[in-house]
Amino acid sequence: MKYTAEEAFSEILRRKEQIMIRRDRRACQILSGATGILSALLLIVIAALPGKPEVIRDGSVYGAFLLSQEAGGYVMTAVIAFALGVAVTLLCLRLQKRNKQQGNDKDKRI
Repeated sequence: MKYTAEEAFSEILRRKEQIMIRRDRRACQILSGATGILSALLLIVIAALPGKPEVIRDGSVYGAFLLSQEAGGYVMTAVIAFALGVAVTLLCLRLQKRNKQQGNDKDKRI
């Protein structure tokens, strides 16, 4: 036999760590790519929306923007962007929780 049981076990643990590191990097790359694509799509949607809404000349113009007929697209875009942000955040938290649980399992075995 080439290895002792302890050497074989340590080799298995080392390879497991390498596989987990590669998987985490891949997940990070996928999330980064998805974030970039979603950001680009958000900019495209905002650019595709109609031109400037009519501005009310009296008083504050901050609320007047949402009174325009063209504001629906902007509001819809904001709601979708918020929902996607929440989904990505929850996915990251789930990955972090799973990694902590796997780390605790590893500590218990050793």
